[in-house]
Amino acid sequence: MLHLVGLLLLAQAVVISCCSCSDTTGVRRVIVDQDGGGDDAWALLMLLMNEKQYNVKVEAITCADGNTGLENSVRNAARILDGIGRRDVPLYRGASERLITPAPSRDVNGYFWGHDGFGDVRFGSEPDLRTISDEHAVVKMYELIRKYPGQITILCLGPLTNLAMLFKMFPKVKGDIAGIYILGGNRNGVGNTDFAAEFNFFTDPEAANIVVNNAPVILNIFPWETVLQLETDFPMDWRNEVFKVPRNKAIQVLNDVEAVVYANISAWQPCDMYAAAIFLDNCLITSAVAYRADVELSGRVTRGMLGILYHDDNENHFNVNITDAIDTDTFKQMVVELNREPGEKGVDVRPHRT
Repeated sequence: MLHLVGLLLLAQAVVISCCSCSDTTGVRRVIVDQDGGGDDAWALLMLLMNEKQYNVKVEAITCADGNTGLENSVRNAARILDGIGRRDVPLYRGASERLITPAPSRDVNGYFWGHDGFGDVRFGSEPDLRTISDEHAVVKMYELIRKYPGQITILCLGPLTNLAMLFKMFPKVKGDIAGIYILGGNRNGVGNTDFAAEFNFFTDPEAANIVVNNAPVILNIFPWETVLQLETDFPMDWRNEVFKVPRNKAIQVLNDVEAVVYANISAWQPCDMYAAAIFLDNCLITSAVAYRADVELSGRVTRGMLGILYHDDNENHFNVNITDAIDTDTFKQMVVELNREPGEKGVDVRPHRT
């Protein structure tokens, strides 16, 4: 009982500290590491449409294999940038496969977002990829962290391959990372890919293990179970009404994609957008608890599962902060605000914080 009370008090402390903190050092810089699915696209929109309101600058988008292959991951990100007139944000190609191959075989039913990450929808034109640098994403991550020590947050929306490679190739730079936010993992063994693993961690378990055990900061994790808990708050009917008349081309693209992907699904799951939103405003988090965690690599039915060590209540050992609940009303307002024209000033929907 005392252990449970301690965890609840810790959760309250985490939330209060997030809401009382203020940014006194200027712009918050972020690298978005994504794998080309529709929810990655929503996360990019959430960040790029809110840079001014939240004093954020997206320094780079790094791409990896995950929801789809690397080239599709790059192409899908470029299509979203084109849709809001933001090709000034640089794209970089990263990992084209997980750390240890071969990957588990996947049939057609294993691709929620289709083979190309965007529902295999045929668009009338293709984004121009000729201007994308040949510099590898991991090298660029290193360069940006060295350029802005203590100022760069990494927002991880796909498998953690690129970040794990950064840790192994440039271990000394880890200490200059300001923060890490992750959409992925699970806390109660509920899987969406295998028996007990979430997709991003299952796709590259070794990478997830490296990151969880070597990160220089406590990892802010938005897990699969929390996504599931939010399903009833975000039905497809609500989503479709909000974006019935799209006011920018990126949302029109996502309307076309999700008309296919969610054709027979009643609940909307903009998974990666949740992680982007709590990075923008930690005060969205209404319940979070810190733990010691590890990633299972050898279990027959648990490979890739994020294991929570409930018996370890030593604060010095904590390496993850798990988001269990968010302020859904404010998040909904943030989603509604995305449906505006590129360049149109957005509204700060954050309630007054004291």
